Amino acid sequence: MSGLMNNYFYGKAGQGDYTVEQMPTTRKQLFFTTLRVRFSSMIGVNLLHFLFMLPLLIWLYIASSTALVYLEPADAVKLGGTPQPMADAYAGYTALSAELDALTNASKYLAENEAKLSDIRARIADLEAGKEVLVEDTVIEGGEKTQRPVTMEELRAQEAEVLAAIELNRQNEVKAQDEAYLTDLRTRYVEQLNTYNLYARQGLNGNLLLSLLIMVPFVALASVGRPGMMYVLRNWARDEHSFVWQDYKEAIKTNWKQSLPIGIINGFSFFVVFVAYVTYGQMAQDSWFFNIPQALMVVLLALWWMANELMFPMMVTYKMKLKDIIRNSIIISIARLPIAFVILLGTVAVPLAILLLVPLPFSILVLLVIYGVIGFALVGFVQASFANACFDKYLNPRIEGAQVGIGLHNPEEDEDDAPEAAKPEAQEKEDRFWEHKTE
Repeated sequence: MSGLMNNYFYGKAGQGDYTVEQMPTTRKQLFFTTLRVRFSSMIGVNLLHFLFMLPLLIWLYIASSTALVYLEPADAVKLGGTPQPMADAYAGYTALSAELDALTNASKYLAENEAKLSDIRARIADLEAGKEVLVEDTVIEGGEKTQRPVTMEELRAQEAEVLAAIELNRQNEVKAQDEAYLTDLRTRYVEQLNTYNLYARQGLNGNLLLSLLIMVPFVALASVGRPGMMYVLRNWARDEHSFVWQDYKEAIKTNWKQSLPIGIINGFSFFVVFVAYVTYGQMAQDSWFFNIPQALMVVLLALWWMANELMFPMMVTYKMKLKDIIRNSIIISIARLPIAFVILLGTVAVPLAILLLVPLPFSILVLLVIYGVIGFALVGFVQASFANACFDKYLNPRIEGAQVGIGLHNPEEDEDDAPEAAKPEAQEKEDRFWEHKTE
């Protein structure tokens, strides 16, 4: 065990030193190099951020479980507080559905019941001949199936029940020949189904609206912890050292006044866009023109969350006002739109794919394992690496004294050109990072 720990902290003996020529020269090389080195340490960062995310995750599970019930009509009606018009619409819909099924499949059900009647009468004949007729019975305790003798009263009752069903099937066969009645029945069925779907959709929308509103403080809380994770991951993405707990804590302490408003906006973004989407969708039933603002709201939501990929890294890197962080993040995300969109798409597509491909409740377990161990930190590391590249391209060249290409090796530069007096100052800035953001 001691040898294992020694190899973990100091590496294996006999390996060559890491030379300057082996240092990454491109962002792609730097990403995979630092990811391989910092992967195990990212688990600790992920655990810290998971604590901030936990209330949001719990609420998402509760809200989604409640919302999914509306997709099943029978379960939706059983919900407490279901409006009476919705319950009435469901009752009418199920009654018409049963009648339509009975008419369209009358011949099939008649043949099945006639076969049952023949079997029952054969048993009655055996019983009258003095033979013992056994039927299967189920013992509740243990669920074991047993057999017991059947009585003549039971068989006569079954015979009468099947005879009544056969008579009803014959009546339904006659009704099924009436095309006008059958057409009217189908029309009433579709109208009643549409009425129920309308009430169910209204109930689902109301449930989602309330869930999104309650979700706002949970999203804000998760955003408060985001600067801590992004500061540590930003340093690692630049191949710089970072103390996980100390840097995480200090970055939150320094940036919570800016991260909290962004978190509140993040929470309300889903609520506002959902309200606008539903409203414009209802208006679009009368005019196709309202499909344009409906689609525009989805585009704006995607743009805002693409800007989120840069807001928190920018927050922990530069001394900027909140409005400048938001404005610069939106502008840069538009400038780097393809990459920013691919990162956002990957962030959303992975959990959705797991939910769709893995059956419940195993999909929830898989998501908990992935995001509870490494998921949040891995996504954050991708965003931090992307943000570092964007800052080098759009911000650092315009800021006096800001370094460009931190973590990358430029073969044309001579290390000896750097003045020795600058090293202690750089080290001091590293030790007291929270007091030295870039202006």
